[in-house]
Amino acid sequence: MNELIKVFYLFGLVFLLILLSSYVLSGIYGINEGNVALIMIHSEIGISSSFLGGGMSSDSIIESLKIAENNPNVEAVILSINSPGGSVVACKEVAEYILGMDKPVVAWIRDLGTSGAYLISSASNYIVSDELSLIGNIGSKISFLSFNGTLEKYGAKFNEVSSGSLKEMGSPYKDLSNEEYLILSGLVNDSFEYFINFISNNRNLSNESIILVSDGRIISGKQGFDIGLVDALGSRNEVIDYIESINITDVIVYEINVKSGLDFLSFFDFNSNLAFPTYD
Repeated sequence: MNELIKVFYLFGLVFLLILLSSYVLSGIYGINEGNVALIMIHSEIGISSSFLGGGMSSDSIIESLKIAENNPNVEAVILSINSPGGSVVACKEVAEYILGMDKPVVAWIRDLGTSGAYLISSASNYIVSDELSLIGNIGSKISFLSFNGTLEKYGAKFNEVSSGSLKEMGSPYKDLSNEEYLILSGLVNDSFEYFINFISNNRNLSNESIILVSDGRIISGKQGFDIGLVDALGSRNEVIDYIESINITDVIVYEINVKSGLDFLSFFDFNSNLAFPTYD
């Protein structure tokens, strides 16, 4: 038994050292070689990362941006985007922080830069994507499963005792009433209106372009370039070309990779019946 404890202790120590080294190498402790910071957004975005490590938190992304912003050696920031978006508030927090930055930010969309990830990209000074990248998917949604028909099939019944008639709104064990549908539609419409206003203001989109993408369709990078959602088609070279065009010379890129902590509270859902709007 003592030997088993020693093995677990050793594994824990190794894990701690690996975690610590990743923070050191990420630049938190002063390893800041380079004049252009690269920040990866390569997963779904939420207020916090899950206990199992899924997704990125808006706090960790903003922390990375702050490190770049406060480093006097950094003259520009590259956001490497490969994400379907995420929660409405998390994507909004990141996008609005980028808008307030003094240093130029370039969004480099890789395979995927849809929904909330495009919202974040649109806050940058310049967007580069591949012609085959997937972008767009502009809009908001609330989605959840309903098992009401399954319960009826097997003779099961859903019972509730709640403090208000709408407290169980969104429960998977009952169908939405017309009133509930209208309420949830209002939430979706509010977040959609914010989204469409944000990108149309930051990208100076024409009315034709806004109408085209407002149905939530996914489009290619090439199509996005044609209607003004993207500034240039290409890859890393085009990103560097833009940075050099704004009088930043001898470009040396270094990566900032701030990892968020494990969120033990993600196990406990105090609003388990409520589906939140998402930009994904």
